[in-house]
Parts: sequence; structure tokens; C-alpha cells
Amino acid sequence: MRKSKYTKYNEFILANSDKGIRTITNLIIDRYNLSSESFSGLRKHVRKIKNLDDNSALEEYCENQGLPMDKVSGYWHKGKYNGVSMSVRVDNSEEDQSITNEDIENCVKSVLKDYKKITVDKSRKDNQSALKVVISDAHVGLDPNPDNESLFGYEYNQDIFHDNMRKVFNHILKEYQDNGTFQVLILEDLGDMVDGYNKQTLRGGHHLPQNMSNKEVFDTCVKARYNLIRNLIECGVANKYIIRSVTNDNHSGDFSWMIHRTVQHMLDLSVDANIKHDILDRFMEHFVWGDHCFIVTHGKDKTHMKHGLPLVLNDKTVNFIQSYIDHHEINSKYIHVEKGDLHQLGYQRHTKFDYRNYMSFAPGSSWQQHNFGSSYSGFAMQVIPKFSNEIKHTDIFFDLKKKK
Repeated sequence: MRKSKYTKYNEFILANSDKGIRTITNLIIDRYNLSSESFSGLRKHVRKIKNLDDNSALEEYCENQGLPMDKVSGYWHKGKYNGVSMSVRVDNSEEDQSITNEDIENCVKSVLKDYKKITVDKSRKDNQSALKVVISDAHVGLDPNPDNESLFGYEYNQDIFHDNMRKVFNHILKEYQDNGTFQVLILEDLGDMVDGYNKQTLRGGHHLPQNMSNKEVFDTCVKARYNLIRNLIECGVANKYIIRSVTNDNHSGDFSWMIHRTVQHMLDLSVDANIKHDILDRFMEHFVWGDHCFIVTHGKDKTHMKHGLPLVLNDKTVNFIQSYIDHHEINSKYIHVEKGDLHQLGYQRHTKFDYRNYMSFAPGSSWQQHNFGSSYSGFAMQVIPKFSNEIKHTDIFFDLKKKK
């Protein structure tokens, strides 16, 4: 067999064997200043050297035929590497990821059993303001670094999500300790709480790299939200609690509806508090507190919209929002339009309303990293006087974990 002209790169390939085939190929091209025409042949050679079991012909055959390598349950071929006579058996059965009533019951029992009550000093005077906490685009289940090939190598998993939710609790507790008991705590989720279902958006047809099963996502979200809300109630940070959760979005849809409804039932059975749950099914909904009206939306719906509401207001968006205000006869002194979806911060003030974009709770996906570069993530808090617009807005950023 003729010796490959790429053999001289074998040592480099083996030294970087923890990286993906495409990544190694691009590294060699960049490092040794090779032409882009070398990519195809070099990639075949990298694949052959990386594959210690010499399944190179099988991998190439599957790639050419569009067959999923992880579904091959058996194969046979004649000849040596690059042999053309091959028979492949593919297992098309899908692992059952359906969430059953038993799964939900086990999750609820586990969360209630493991809950640990937190006690704090409650001898604080009442604060006549509202504390509003906004989380958007948590994308639980997202794998931001598939095959260890994403541009910035962010990490995101159950532990990181739970840790970030504890940071939310700690920041709320600090506001309570600084200001006293709030008249109302408003906890908003602006949608896309989970990344998808069966590794697709709830709309379907859009494959997503994910590192958690449906059941793991369900358990993680239920536990994190239940513990956060119950801890806040036990600590007495407010006299009333309003939980508002957007479920008309392009990633989470009915899956997040099921999670929010489960948490609602658990709280109804386990705590005695003035708590109101609003699970928002429509694309845009609003509520009034004092002189303020909050119009909330994810920014992109679960069915109709190809493009969501923009980061920067334009005439079309202003007219769209104004038509909603007019239809619902909203005449509040202060009108606030709040949305997620774009994973970016933004604020504008129009004559009738202000318009705020919230950042993502999750790090950027691999697609976002390769198309838009580095990102930030976190959540927001607002202290809102009931009858004035002197709102104190704070953005809290996470230190994104990067794989070493």
C-alpha cells in the first residue's frame, strides 16, 4: 500500500487525539499552512490514525451513505482500508425517553424528601416595593460544547444549573436583608427554560446537541425551581409571591408547561403562603401592579413566527406592541415590555412604553459561538416602587465555566 503523504503528521494527530477529527484536521492545515484542498484527504488520514480499532472504512462508508455511526449494530466488508464491498446493519430503534406518571411521582417524592429548610432572621420592616426577578433562556439540557469542538468550550450541566439557581436565591436574600420584607416578589421566567425534547426543539425538525435525557431535564428543573421558591417563602422575603412562567416559546413549549405545573402542585401541597401562579400560554400577556403594567413575551412563539421580535425597536414592532396595548385598553402610567429569545441585553424607551431584552441564563450554544462569538449569561433583578418609575435594575452575570 502506498504510504500516505500525510504520515508526517501522525505524531501531531496522536498528541491531539482528545480533539475531534475535524478540529485536528483544521489545526494541521493552519499550523502547517496547507491549502484548503487538502481538507478531505487529510481528514480521512486523521480518522484512520485516531481510530485504533481500524473502523475507518466503516466510518467513511457511514458518512458517505448518511448513516448514524452510533446506530450501527454490526458490519462486514471485504478488502482492506477503503474496501468498497460492505454490508451494514443499523439499529433504528429509539431509546424510550417518554416521561411517565411514575417518573413524575418519583421526582416529586425525591425532591420533597431531600428538601432542607433554610432559616433566616425575619425581624425586618416591610418594604412597600416589589422585587422582580427575571430568568430567561435557561435551556436546561443544552450541550454547549459537543464533541469538545465548540469555539469557547463552555460547560453547562445539572450541577452548574443548580449552582446558578442558588446564586439567584442568594442575591434575592441579600436584597431582602438590605431592604426588609417586600410587598410582593415577582419571579418571571421568559421562556425557553428547557433546550428541547428528544434532542429537538418543541417545534420539531431542528436537531440540538444535548447532554441530558428528557427525564434528567424534568428532574433538574422541578428540583431547582421548587427549592428556590420554597426557600424564598420559608425565609419570608415577601408578603405575596407571583410566579409567572412563559411557555409559548420556540424551544420549551408544552414540556416547560408540564414542569411549571408540577412545581405549582408541589408548592400548593407543601407551603402555606399567598402565592399566585400564572403559566402563560399566549405569545404575549400582561399584568398590572400599582402604576406599572408588565407586558411579557419570550419574543418568538411556538408555531407561527419565523423571526422573533428584534433587539432594537423598529416601526413594525412599535405598531405591533401598540396594537396589543390598544386592544387590551392598557392605560397604566408605566408600561414595560419584556422579552428574551435573543440572549442579549438591550433597553429602549418609546413614548408609550419601554422595551427591554434580557440575557440568557445559559451559555451560548455551539451554533451561537461559531456565528456570533463569545457570550455572557446571568439574570436580572428589579426593585420597583408601586407608584413611581424609580426602578432599580441590576444585571447579575455568571462566570462561565470553560472546559480546560
